[in-house]
Amino acid sequence: MMDHRQYIEQYLSADVDGALSPTERQAVAAHLAACADCRLRQADERALKALLRERIPIVSAPAELRQQIIAALDREDARSNVRRLRFSGQPLNPRPVWLALAGGLASAAAIFVILLVRGPGQPPPNRAFEAAVNEYLTSERSFASSSALSSPADLALALSTELGYPFVWDFSSVGLTLTGARIEHRPDGRALIYSLYKGKSGSLLCINFRQPDLALPPGGQDLHGVRFYKYKNLWIGVVNYGQVFCYFVTRLTPTQLMPALLHNGPNLGTS
Repeated sequence: MMDHRQYIEQYLSADVDGALSPTERQAVAAHLAACADCRLRQADERALKALLRERIPIVSAPAELRQQIIAALDREDARSNVRRLRFSGQPLNPRPVWLALAGGLASAAAIFVILLVRGPGQPPPNRAFEAAVNEYLTSERSFASSSALSSPADLALALSTELGYPFVWDFSSVGLTLTGARIEHRPDGRALIYSLYKGKSGSLLCINFRQPDLALPPGGQDLHGVRFYKYKNLWIGVVNYGQVFCYFVTRLTPTQLMPALLHNGPNLGTS
């Protein structure tokens, strides 16, 4: 039987997109009938995707880029086909090569569709996001906290001392409270400050750091001062104050976090 986490991680996005198989739809319907929280997640996800479709138009890739992709795939498929024929000892003739070219065109069309449907919330692989996601998943199992950072005031002081700006979030409006924090230092001495928030609705990990040369990946969606990315079935929010950044990673959707974004107001990320 499908459980809460399985639905969120494996089926929620496809469910809202209408991309489930008949068997999957049946299993999802059975789970949603008994899980009010997942029904709420489904409604939030549907509302967010509707908002993104409304505000962010899909732009086709330039014709030149499409032609380059098609040509490159055609060449690679043709080479692969020739290698297979040579290895098998079959005679080389134009027909298999033509079939390979046709396959290349189909592959190119599929890639073009992916380019269109990836959307603003699906960035390509990113080392910083990978690290943030790994830290969050680790924090779900266990989180090493410092006793000296047990309150928002302690955390604000540490952030101000280490980074020069007190990125202390108040997530109480979405039912999350600060449960722990710690400071780590990279080999170059720069600080990474982690703070974990938990509640009945889920958990959220904040990661604060200074990175003068950090470039955010393309895509994402700005919402009340936060740039959101959907990454590996998680949401990553990014706040940028010059050379200082705050990432937060969570399973909660931007729609669910909206009360906290509004509560932090014009001085977003501080308290």
